[in-house]
Amino acid sequence: MADMVKRFCNTFLVEGIFIAIVGMLLLVLPQVSTIALSITISVALILAGIYKLISSIIRRDEIEKSWLSAIIAILMIGTGAYLTVRPLFSMLILTMGVGIYFVLEAINSTVMAFESKGILKHWWVGLLAGFVQFALAFLIFFGMPQTALFTIGVLIGVNMLLSGIALISVYTGAGCHRMSEA
Repeated sequence: MADMVKRFCNTFLVEGIFIAIVGMLLLVLPQVSTIALSITISVALILAGIYKLISSIIRRDEIEKSWLSAIIAILMIGTGAYLTVRPLFSMLILTMGVGIYFVLEAINSTVMAFESKGILKHWWVGLLAGFVQFALAFLIFFGMPQTALFTIGVLIGVNMLLSGIALISVYTGAGCHRMSEA
């Protein structure tokens, strides 16, 4: 691992800066990234549905209930087309999915915290994480439909910003800047 880091020192720095800048842009324009993601998912549904439909037609003799596969494919194409035409609805669905994810993660974190209470010294950190996850879910659900306009973009932006910072820290932590001075 250390050899790889030394070989690609500058790559880590350039990639980290690029990803951090993209993350900051997404945070400045979260609506744009949210719409772009919802349209991308819609188009992906259409393409996957077309593939599934063609596959179910070609393999109709091999698949026992190929008509069922074809119906699912048509539903995928129809859903993708509907969501492409209605990107705000798509953003609402995605945001609801994120809210549900935070609720499930909060339950998991809280249960894990209480299960590790007698085992781990800092068990309360999991409990704190669970409360924060519940709070995020609360903010998402009770801010609907307005939160649908920016939630996904903000989450992706924060993720990319932190990923960029992590890559830059690999560069600085591995002493790459000292190697380039020598």
